[in-house]
Amino acid sequence: MSVHEAECPVIIVGGGASGLSAAGALSKLGIRSTILDQDDHIGGSWERRYECLKLHTIRRFSGLAYYPIQRNRPRYLSKDEYAEYLREYAETLGLDVALGERVNSLQKIHKSASGMTWELVTNAGKRRSRIVIVATGHYSEANIPTWEGIEEYSGEFIHSSQYTNGAEYKGRKILVIGLGNSGAEIAADLSRHGAASVSVSVRTSPPIVYRTMFKILPVQVFGIALTPLGMPRVIDGIGALLRRISIGDLTAYGLDKPAWGPFTSKRPAVIDAGFVEQLKQGRIQVQKNILSFDETGVVYADGSREAVDVIVAATGFKTGLDKLLKVADVIDDKGQPIFRSGRPTSAPGLYFVGFDETVRGHLYEINRESRRQAVEDEDYLKRDK
Repeated sequence: MSVHEAECPVIIVGGGASGLSAAGALSKLGIRSTILDQDDHIGGSWERRYECLKLHTIRRFSGLAYYPIQRNRPRYLSKDEYAEYLREYAETLGLDVALGERVNSLQKIHKSASGMTWELVTNAGKRRSRIVIVATGHYSEANIPTWEGIEEYSGEFIHSSQYTNGAEYKGRKILVIGLGNSGAEIAADLSRHGAASVSVSVRTSPPIVYRTMFKILPVQVFGIALTPLGMPRVIDGIGALLRRISIGDLTAYGLDKPAWGPFTSKRPAVIDAGFVEQLKQGRIQVQKNILSFDETGVVYADGSREAVDVIVAATGFKTGLDKLLKVADVIDDKGQPIFRSGRPTSAPGLYFVGFDETVRGHLYEINRESRRQAVEDEDYLKRDK
């Protein structure tokens, strides 16, 4: 296998929003980078997501480093519109993106003759560089739990990453497992498209908020404005009051009270995209956590049973970093980086971008992280000469 000594000092693994923004911020400082992406075109992962998906964050705070989304775009971009923006971003900033190049492993090596200290094994050979930025994100691998009896189930079973449109499930009985953003949106989409029934199995009830509070203020602005104040418990208490005023008490519809607060837990609430309306109309039924499956359906934790035609597992994703990184002590047992995005790690020259979660919006954080990352890289390259 041939070794390609990188012509640029930085290699970025992943060509989604995180990787592109990292490269864009570096280019602003005159630092060249190469992005390696396994897809055959920029924005492909966005285009493959379910059809009804729109950003939960507003146009102003969803752009990448040093090139905002143009004002002729809608306030909340669709997935395809955002994919188009990513392509425009890469073209406008002249970024070097190697498409169709999948990184299989990443490891530290002794410095080569050209000073490169990181080696990446890809489907196209080997690459070496002085800095590697891992920007593969949270959604690399579908996370499908192991349930008792699931192998006996004879109906259709898909992960949320395989879901496209509710029209093909019209007239069928559906179970959605999980009430994160994907689970809530898919359940609402199925209901709107005429599914015979839609049930949602909920293990832990999340806080649910409207995308625009009281039809005036985007909820993201609320998060951006209040995060610097500290006092997360106090802010979560105010947020709970505002939810009761705007959305109402959802315990009457089968949902338990939220088990966590967004500011205290530093994770975004579920942004409503039609779920609450369908729930209040009785078109979505909330069920308990899964106990087991049989040939035709599911048994819930409370002992009740339901026959369903289709199961959609909206059970999240894994990062896949445990398979990619041949580096000790940089990720936890869940595969998440133990270092903040855009900050140095215990392995000099290795960085992460796009893994931090907050209530301010993932794309908003990516913009900030990549700018911070570029400054860190500039400093590291000066010190590492």
